[in-house]
Amino acid sequence: MIAPAKFEHLFWRLAPPIAAVLLAALFVSLGFWQLDRAAEKLAMQALFDDDASYVPLVDNMQVKDFQRVSVSGRFLGDRQFLLDNMISNGRVGYYAITAFEYAADKPLLIVNRGWIAGTADRAVRPQIPVSGDETEIRGRIGSLPRVGIRPGKAFADAGSWPRVATYPELSDLSQALGREVLPFVLLLDPDDAQPLLRQWQPRVQGPMMHYGYAFQWFAMAVAVLGIMIWQTRKKRLDGPA
Repeated sequence: MIAPAKFEHLFWRLAPPIAAVLLAALFVSLGFWQLDRAAEKLAMQALFDDDASYVPLVDNMQVKDFQRVSVSGRFLGDRQFLLDNMISNGRVGYYAITAFEYAADKPLLIVNRGWIAGTADRAVRPQIPVSGDETEIRGRIGSLPRVGIRPGKAFADAGSWPRVATYPELSDLSQALGREVLPFVLLLDPDDAQPLLRQWQPRVQGPMMHYGYAFQWFAMAVAVLGIMIWQTRKKRLDGPA
């Protein structure tokens, strides 16, 4: 049985290097996690840059981010949404969100038709007419703009159209429309004739940021191990206290 004094001495002798190794292992794991995040960003950008041909949208179709699709039907222009506080080139405006019916008995497709500048009087909503005639549209699979915490309700005024929305979810739009909607959004092609600004890009920061974070974590792991080795050698050279 180890005497309490010896046990305490052994503990204080082994605890610092063990803690240093565990801390370095944590830093290394965080570094590799950042490298994985960088790889995800590169893969996402590759999907966005893919110039594959358009695929017709059909029922129960499995889609992936930024996939190019085409679909025929009609816009429900009498019930549009204006997503507020959307910034483009330093100006505040709206995303025009319109439901698209490709079959009477199927869920609606939510289409982001693009950005329009807000008016000087925020109480005046921009009017964005859209034809309800049968047409074919093309775009990329995307999603609605998101934030970590939405500041308040999705709709400030639920009594008129177009309806101004603040970071709504698809379930909010579905409830307002009284119809089921598909679980994704179509980002309308920039070359579509409708006069709205469309400059779609993946909503991600570049991989270089993650490479920088990974370098910092690996450097911290090396520093911790270096300090531990230096302290261990110093104690050996100094001899027992």
